[in-house]
Amino acid sequence: MLSNKIDIATIVALMSLLLTTRASEAATNSSSGIIIVVVSIDVLRSIVSPIIGEAGEVYSIVSGAVEPHSFTLTLEAVNIARRSDLIVITGHMEWEKKLVNLVAEEKGVSPDLISVNAMNLSWIKILDLNGERNIHGFWLLPENALLIAEEVKEKISRLRPDLSARLSDNYERFRRNVLNLKAFLSELSARHGTLNRRVVIGFYAEHYVAEAMGLKACSVLVDEGGTVRPGVLNSIYKGFKSGEYACLIVSDVALLMEEAQRTIKMISEETGCPIAYILSVSSGRLEDYTALMYYNAGQIYNALLSERRIASRDNANIYLLTILVLLLTVIFESVLLIKRRVGL
Repeated sequence: MLSNKIDIATIVALMSLLLTTRASEAATNSSSGIIIVVVSIDVLRSIVSPIIGEAGEVYSIVSGAVEPHSFTLTLEAVNIARRSDLIVITGHMEWEKKLVNLVAEEKGVSPDLISVNAMNLSWIKILDLNGERNIHGFWLLPENALLIAEEVKEKISRLRPDLSARLSDNYERFRRNVLNLKAFLSELSARHGTLNRRVVIGFYAEHYVAEAMGLKACSVLVDEGGTVRPGVLNSIYKGFKSGEYACLIVSDVALLMEEAQRTIKMISEETGCPIAYILSVSSGRLEDYTALMYYNAGQIYNALLSERRIASRDNANIYLLTILVLLLTVIFESVLLIKRRVGL
């Protein structure tokens, strides 16, 4: 399992530094009236920000440029988290839980009071992949994004009852957008006959995006140890050459793994397989989850449709029109987001 281990000495040192600096930091979030939420990985901002809206600010511990499983917990990260009203974590990495426990102990409260652990939420959906539970990327499934958003709304409403009505309105808007997204993805799958098409994923996080698109993830290129097994690679080669697999879906987190980059290049050169590059840990500067998923859908359908052989000019025109519609959808969602942010 990819994880970061912090020894006891490191934890003691962090706690000592926190307690030393605590007395000198008199300013608090409550005095400014602004809700501060810290998320463990950047992509969670796209779920939390629409709920918080203009009532607060959301900060990420790990950006999209850092592989989150190998992240090293720092004093700076702890200090950012300790100034927050709420910490939202995926719950599948040890450093996230250690971060919450450190801050909770420093504040003298229960970890549950200051955090949302997405993986521990009731009714959260964890998929099985090749007979094993896949705990990577589950926040990307639309129904899971709704559960996380609802829990954030509830937790902050209890902290700030004066914001409850506004947060509820924001959540309802978010819920409608997610339901519209699900309907759109279902319509795309039916229109293009892609339901249950078999695909290869670069790393485990892509599984949940494939599921949201109605695709079946059958093989994972990079295992949890960050390596590519020869037997798996050979099977992937055969699958693409025989036409069994429709495309290769590669996430931003997979591209942060050096071995994955080399292998993806080899597969592409030797089989000519279409590749879809998607977002799974970075929000790509899209502060809304639905905009991020429309972007992912555009990338995947670009790959799926390019895999088909175009027999006539008319078919080619239909293909180009479909891609144009997908791209325009992403642009439209982004424009609506920007307008809401600037109050137009």
